[in-house]
Amino acid sequence: MKTIEITQEFPVPLDVLLKARQERYKHLDKFPELKNVKIIEETQNGNILHQVRHISIGASAPPILAQVLPKGADTLIEESDFYLDTNVHKFKVIPSGGNDNLFLIEGESIYEKKDENTSLRKYKIHITSKVLFIGGAIEAAIAEIYSNSLKKDQESIKHFIELLQKEEL
Repeated sequence: MKTIEITQEFPVPLDVLLKARQERYKHLDKFPELKNVKIIEETQNGNILHQVRHISIGASAPPILAQVLPKGADTLIEESDFYLDTNVHKFKVIPSGGNDNLFLIEGESIYEKKDENTSLRKYKIHITSKVLFIGGAIEAAIAEIYSNSLKKDQESIKHFIELLQKEEL
């Protein structure tokens, strides 16, 4: 198992960060970097916002994943629950077709206030692959992809926050 931990800082109050986190998927035309993400299901039950997202990896899949993914399995399925009362987001990502034996990504992000004008998003992600001989290489490749993706996601949220503050949305 490979574990990654990332803390990201945003120069805005927590309520602004939380709004940006949720609202930017409603404005995908302004965020081409999110074009590979599609919300399939979204329901709210009390304090829990449940989502199912499809993440198309297509040609961007690293060679090690292309070797083990079944033909046509170019979509990742993410199921997540965001707890509105604690600002904790728990998620699980597997390849389409229920291929969680190839790899499983489970994680949690916590959104919290650092001070009046600064917020944090803390990630802890576990990546597991049961593929014989190359499982460790798959875990390392996914960890690198996820780390880079979270950096891009941080920039996307910052950009969305700028648009919100300029009232361009």
